[in-house]
Amino acid sequence: MHDAASLWAEARNAGRPTAHPRALDGNVILAAQARSAQTEFAHESVVVVTAKVEHLSRSANARLWSDI
Repeated sequence: MHDAASLWAEARNAGRPTAHPRALDGNVILAAQARSAQTEFAHESVVVVTAKVEHLSRSANARLWSDI
């Protein structure tokens, strides 16, 4: 959650939020989890499969589900 908070702050400070200001930003939580998994499994490629590549690809390896 600390990494998610950092990603959230970076996105907001850069003027590129990934969710409405009053919304719980699940995108940064998911991206932080993917980054943590990538660190833990450095020999593997961790990919977030999603329909919202634009937001998630800023912080994690994300691919459109229909391209997988």
